Amino acid sequence: MNILAIDTSTEACSAALLREDGEIFSQFEVAPRQHTRLLPRMMDQVLAASGIAKTSITHCAFANGPGAFTGIRIAAAQAQGIGIALGIPLLPISTLALLAQTGIDRFGCSRPLVALDARMQEIYWAIYDQDEQGQARLTGSERLSPAADIDIEAGVDYGLGHGWVDELRAAADFSVEAELLPDARSMLQLAAAAASARLGVDASSAGINYLRNRVAEKKTT
Repeated sequence: MNILAIDTSTEACSAALLREDGEIFSQFEVAPRQHTRLLPRMMDQVLAASGIAKTSITHCAFANGPGAFTGIRIAAAQAQGIGIALGIPLLPISTLALLAQTGIDRFGCSRPLVALDARMQEIYWAIYDQDEQGQARLTGSERLSPAADIDIEAGVDYGLGHGWVDELRAAADFSVEAELLPDARSMLQLAAAAASARLGVDASSAGINYLRNRVAEKKTT
């Protein structure tokens, strides 16, 4: 498999490629409001570094949210264009799962609570466990809450993401990396597992995980 992964769901923009021999090529930059310009260049750079043709890509993974509305749509549109042009499946990956995997890869945490600022005094958050393969696995569900309603469960050993506002940090008795942003390089492990499990979806049916809309819908039923 040759898997391309892209992320524009936060201030960071990144692209990474897992070549079939296991080599990884990646680009990452924190560049708010520049994703539309940067992402195509980054994709070209990782392809050039890998030495494979664009037509050799077998899967395209993208962070499908929750996150910045415009940012999520940029990666989704790029992924859909690639999927349709090459006739390959897409692998939508949760931004929260990606952030958890980024933290696991960089800090070795085993049960992080990831949190992203959702604005409107709310936070996107979830707890993940590191499984035997070193991959982030969701515990419970992804949620949208005010900081005061976030439950820091027993066993959480790290806080990740800019949703860790002062109110949350005051309740933490573990390290918090509030500046950490998701990196497409860490998406590759999750994407490879999804591809092996044949969880790819057709480009025309790949969805976006806004979370806020989903929660709003539940409240009205």
